[in-house]
Amino acid sequence: MKHQSRLNHRYTKAHSWVLRLNLSLALAMLVGSGHAMADDSGSWKWRATVYAWLPTISGNSQLPSGSGGPSFEVDPDALLGNLDFTFMGALKVKKDSWGMFTDIIYLNEGATRTGSRDFTVGGVELPAEVTLDAVFDLKSWVWTLAGTYNLSDNSRNPVDLLFGARLLDIDQQLDWTVNGDIAGLGLPGNSGTSVASGSNWDAVIGINGYASLGTEGPWFIPYHADIGSGDSDFTWQAMAGLGYQFNWGDVVLSYRHLDYDLDDDASVTELEFSGVMLGAAFTW
Repeated sequence: MKHQSRLNHRYTKAHSWVLRLNLSLALAMLVGSGHAMADDSGSWKWRATVYAWLPTISGNSQLPSGSGGPSFEVDPDALLGNLDFTFMGALKVKKDSWGMFTDIIYLNEGATRTGSRDFTVGGVELPAEVTLDAVFDLKSWVWTLAGTYNLSDNSRNPVDLLFGARLLDIDQQLDWTVNGDIAGLGLPGNSGTSVASGSNWDAVIGINGYASLGTEGPWFIPYHADIGSGDSDFTWQAMAGLGYQFNWGDVVLSYRHLDYDLDDDASVTELEFSGVMLGAAFTW
């Protein structure tokens, strides 16, 4: 895991929430108004997706506890190299205009650094004569559960309004040993273990759908966007890509960004996931 200094930033919560909520609803109504609602057979429709997403993960942590914590950034190579276990998938079910949607991401990461100086405590870099031995473990869940309402069931350009909640659950553990004079760094000692965890539930609203390219071709552009707030100060997510339809389902290559602005006293105060995602969806 590569640690680096980052400038702290926060969103302007009040007007950002109102503005983005209005934009999301306006976009959903605009897209939906372009197509008449198709007559559905009334049968259940299922769509299950498995995907691989290896994003760049960055943010600000509060480990070691009470130190102000370091900023961090983990690139996809480091994420894959330190990955212990992961699961990523989504399920969507629909009947007539109503449906449900869920998306689950689980990551179990571990990293070890010996003799490192690429580390900051409370924004202060380690002195030249000080090195750090550290073992870091991160377990995280990101779970979205939402209802959906169909705004356009045009077979080439369907779009749903999404409304529900998203859980962010993070458990961190840092075992560290500092070699050298740590006076002035604000650390409780030359070695120790620090544990931080937290769960955030946020209400979210957004849109989900795809736009076909051409009148009959198999290529399409999938998209998803949502915003929310609750235990978090603000969270938002956006995804767009390119897909190809087969008889059994489709394959999608997309870019996805998930962003959290959390409370100052949380174990992680800012968190971002950004990267390319490859998935296969099965429909029946």
